[in-house]
Amino acid sequence: MKCSSRPCLAWLVAGFLLLLVANLYVFLTRGFEDSYYPSNYATLNYPTDTPTLREWQVESGNRLRPVLVWNQTPDQWQLYVDGVLTQTMPGTDPVIQLAGAPLLTLTNTDADFHTYTLRPLPRGIGLDLTFSILAVDPELYRKGGQAATHVTYTIHTDVPVGKFQRFSVSHWADDYSYVDAKDLAEADRIVQHDMGITPSDDTITRMDKVFTYLKSVGIASAGVPRDDYRWMNPYAIFQEIAAGTGHGWCTQNAQIFVFFANRAGVPTRFVFGCNNQDDTIYYNGHSWAECYVKEKGRWTYVDVTESILGVSDRHGVPLNTADIYQMVQHDSFDGVTANVFKDWNWPKLPYPAKPRTAITVPFRLVDVMAKEEYNTMAILKYRRPPDVEDIRGDYSMLLKDRTFAWTNIKRYLFDPPLAYSNLQTDGVHTYCVRRSLFYALAAVFVLMVIAFFRGRCGRASGE
Repeated sequence: MKCSSRPCLAWLVAGFLLLLVANLYVFLTRGFEDSYYPSNYATLNYPTDTPTLREWQVESGNRLRPVLVWNQTPDQWQLYVDGVLTQTMPGTDPVIQLAGAPLLTLTNTDADFHTYTLRPLPRGIGLDLTFSILAVDPELYRKGGQAATHVTYTIHTDVPVGKFQRFSVSHWADDYSYVDAKDLAEADRIVQHDMGITPSDDTITRMDKVFTYLKSVGIASAGVPRDDYRWMNPYAIFQEIAAGTGHGWCTQNAQIFVFFANRAGVPTRFVFGCNNQDDTIYYNGHSWAECYVKEKGRWTYVDVTESILGVSDRHGVPLNTADIYQMVQHDSFDGVTANVFKDWNWPKLPYPAKPRTAITVPFRLVDVMAKEEYNTMAILKYRRPPDVEDIRGDYSMLLKDRTFAWTNIKRYLFDPPLAYSNLQTDGVHTYCVRRSLFYALAAVFVLMVIAFFRGRCGRASGE
């Protein structure tokens, strides 16, 4: 049977209609929180803006070459061995010349290791990379009866090494190009004049100024948001809430903070967690933000609703949501602190505080929301821009804003929020079904068009 025949075209049309119905059925019956794709800690929290390693290359002469993943190239690298500067290298060619020959005997102590630090120049362009490395001669193993053939290296480090997917910080930071230019100009005026942010402000200072301003104008006041906030952009939502004509929950609080923090030069992403059964039984549901602290090379947790502006461990290292999530599982908050605003959410804290001034307190004193929301059932979802909501039951919203419509189509098929959880989740299966049905529909449509025009051509030639 030729593809130009009428029976063939009829079968293709029937197949197209069946696939169209199947696609619509899956779309209309999906769970409200089903659009996500499982990821891992490294992909979500080690951006290309901070140097990490893909792998090591072993070279002759007792040398190790780190294969870096970094979206910057320093002018030079300095190599420190046990705290002593030994070499300065080109920025494109870092290498570690190991101290001494591979060991033939081990004492099983730290003395067997040497510490190597690669420092990028100029200072401040990136963090130091520190490794404790032990090289062992294969003869040591042969003496013990093993068939060793080459030198082995034991490397202890906090620098992530691996071939995992990485994103730049800018991948997560919305540029809000879909917001009206006049609104963006007014938002930038607020950032500069009302918030008082200056070019010399560091990341934490900028975060503090954004947070303080938003709290002072009433953002984070509790209230049921109207449905249109699902498709409206964050600045439009801010205008209504600040004017007292609108109300917001945690989602709107986080959206507004993310908007202004990004306009203030702090890369900030929207994070949310909701796990439910059949859109009826909810195990948790909350929204917050994470800011990238470039001075530390880390994302840090920010919860506008709870007036928490960053969380740190006992060493002052910023903690992200995944860190806190794992700590909740074991109630392991010893030494963890949070920057909070006492006058907005925590008036009973036994610490003195000036009005509208963040203070540092033990995280255990303010961990109520974390323990409720980041429990065993939590699925943490990291939204990629644009920062608009997912559609739910009212599909007429797709006609109200093209950014909202296109973003929801992309999330449904191609660009889901990445997710992190201890649970086995259904994201891979969900997107396999969605994409298979969509690509099948597209393929049948193309074949149908080809068959239609071939049929027309055949009839024309027959005439």
